[in-house]
Amino acid sequence: MNRATVVIVDPYSSGVSYAPALRRAGFSPVAVLSWPRPADSFTKTFRPGDFDEVLTADAGDLLGRLAGLTPVAVLPGAESGVALADRLAQRLTPELAHVPELAASRSHKGHMARAMQAAGLAITPTLCVRDPRHATDALASPEFAGHDLVVKPATSVSTDGVTLVPAGEDWRPAVTALLGRTNATGVVNDEVVIQRRMFGTEYVVNTFSHNGRHVVTDVCRYTKIAVGDSFAVYQDVEFLPTRDPAHADLIDYVRRSLDALGFRFGPAHTEVMSTEEGPRLVEINSRIAGSGMAAAAELATGDSGVRRTVRYLLGTRDFLPDVPHLRSVTVAMFVARQGGVVSNVEVLDQIRQLPTCRRLEVRVRNGDPIAKTSDLLSSLRLGWALFAHRDAGRVHADHTRAQGFAAQLVTV
Repeated sequence: MNRATVVIVDPYSSGVSYAPALRRAGFSPVAVLSWPRPADSFTKTFRPGDFDEVLTADAGDLLGRLAGLTPVAVLPGAESGVALADRLAQRLTPELAHVPELAASRSHKGHMARAMQAAGLAITPTLCVRDPRHATDALASPEFAGHDLVVKPATSVSTDGVTLVPAGEDWRPAVTALLGRTNATGVVNDEVVIQRRMFGTEYVVNTFSHNGRHVVTDVCRYTKIAVGDSFAVYQDVEFLPTRDPAHADLIDYVRRSLDALGFRFGPAHTEVMSTEEGPRLVEINSRIAGSGMAAAAELATGDSGVRRTVRYLLGTRDFLPDVPHLRSVTVAMFVARQGGVVSNVEVLDQIRQLPTCRRLEVRVRNGDPIAKTSDLLSSLRLGWALFAHRDAGRVHADHTRAQGFAAQLVTV
């Protein structure tokens, strides 16, 4: 019996978890690799053996070849595949596709901000420019003048190129440095976004959408720290109870944001800041959360966007509005506060002995050169640890001890 085909565009990062889950459920997973090629830090996770066929976007008649497979769904595996997956879904599986007219708003942060404003949703003041000269007047307005600014590529990922410009300093060098540079998704930055900096607590609300209905799969809280000139380096991700009434405003804001951007089917990864003025969008990503967060979510809740996608394709339509919280889960990223050569990586091995440690990834050895941590990708190159237990106090205690060990990592 022929198996139904599911297409995964750029199955990198957490997207590698789609193919095994689909195969176990009886589907035929097919990979499509986008072009231009994203950074090696993404593509090295690709496992071609997981797929029945691997196609490349620069090959001739990609649409025709995929149509011949009669796929039942097209999904992005990583941020670099979002735009292509969106286009292919419109043509091949329109019943499981997002609103086509809002496609640019789901992959471009400038268009995203405009769509949010058009829907009447509050956002931080945002400007998108191709030329620094076009920003001068707008940045002199009261919305921006006298405030810290954040400059970032319009279409990148993982805090790539995100730059803080303190109030009163010249923003032009930050903009100029990003324009024309190839970002982590393999795309040249032809536009950059300038936003007024937000202050508050940053959260993640991961969701699964079907028929335009958005259900929460997990809620997380980020802890970010400053390392040198980098002001938003990931340190911890803590999974929180999804049904906590304290998150109601955040979740409502996220659901309205998903509507504003035309989300209709599949997982989404939304980062939102809780500020004194209320929730404000950082960005929405039309894909599952990267960096293994989907697997961590399964520990926390017993479910994930990947599992929900597979169950939907198998015929399940009745999803609980929000999943329960089973375990306290925290992911700790390792941070190098200065560049140099690693000399005592064995200190991290002590984390493995902590009772709630479920996984330890150490990706460097003594003698390896390492740069100062500047973004999520550079943090992941160093390593991370995952802690999980039904007793939140035990997780917090082990997490604190792990931070102490990680602080002893020496780079000279």
